[in-house]
Amino acid sequence: MKKLIYFNAPSKPENMGISQLVDDINVFLAERKEELPNAEIVGNTIQFDGGYAVFLDVPNNFEN
Repeated sequence: MKKLIYFNAPSKPENMGISQLVDDINVFLAERKEELPNAEIVGNTIQFDGGYAVFLDVPNNFEN
């Protein structure tokens, strides 16, 4: 399964789209620690300085 991340629009990082489709959420956060400072997974949300995003599992063949 993949993860579909949907950022809260007013506080999304400037260089990211509203949604991101990723294979591994932890790798995604590690690669973007500059854009998502102090990111922490809490339930089905990613909380970071200045905002948050929600995520859900989607099938591997899901297209964003």
